[in-house]
Amino acid sequence: MIEVIITSEILEEAKKRNEEYFNRFGHSGTHRTNKDRQRMTGYLAEACIHDTFPEIKYSDNYLVDFMLNSSSIDSKAQGCNSKPLDFYSATLYEEQRNRDTNYYIFSRVKNDFSIAWICGIISKVKFFQVAKLKEAGTKTNNFTYDQSRYELEYKDLGDMYRFLDWHNEINKVIS
Repeated sequence: MIEVIITSEILEEAKKRNEEYFNRFGHSGTHRTNKDRQRMTGYLAEACIHDTFPEIKYSDNYLVDFMLNSSSIDSKAQGCNSKPLDFYSATLYEEQRNRDTNYYIFSRVKNDFSIAWICGIISKVKFFQVAKLKEAGTKTNNFTYDQSRYELEYKDLGDMYRFLDWHNEINKVIS
């Protein structure tokens, strides 16, 4: 898990991308009542990923967040109040299953927007092989799932640095 301090530059980049998206699409693509905060959490995670790994480029296609050579990467972020632990869940809503992407990067962003954690990466294929589907209405402890979603623990995600090393080696062989 990689901890990223959210600098003023990262915050400004996220605000700019958030505004561009809102001007183009309004509140589409968000699930919660606090849509501005939710979308900003996502853009902060993306800005932290881009700042930490500049070789991962923002995509020109609004349907996917990043490109790494010819591989597409979708960023999935959640807000939090403290550092996430390895047994916390990487979550993907069921309706997002059909998104055309090769990999997912999962992150958490502290609700005060001061810090983020890049929790790891996984291929779309592997995610759906190992993640568990929680149907809407499922009750766990004090929580009831409002939408069906897939979950797996952060400890099951791949390390970002090892992924980039592997991806770069693969691309050397292909080139």
